Amino acid sequence: MRITENTLRKMIIQEMRNVRRQKRLQEGTAERPIAVTPQLLNRIIREEYTRFQRRQRLTEAKRRRLAAAKRRR
Repeated sequence: MRITENTLRKMIIQEMRNVRRQKRLQEGTAERPIAVTPQLLNRIIREEYTRFQRRQRLTEAKRRRLAAAKRRR
């Protein structure tokens, strides 16, 4: 079976994706466990809470704009 140029290109691209994915997942392996310290956990919680608050503010601002637009009609 001959491999066409397109098939070879797709195979190479897929292998590159696999390698990148493996590198991303290696951080929490048995050889390199992630040490979760209280400081790290607090930082993650703080970041997530900040993201949540920002999304809430944006949602509220959007709701207010829509309500104001309805009143103008």
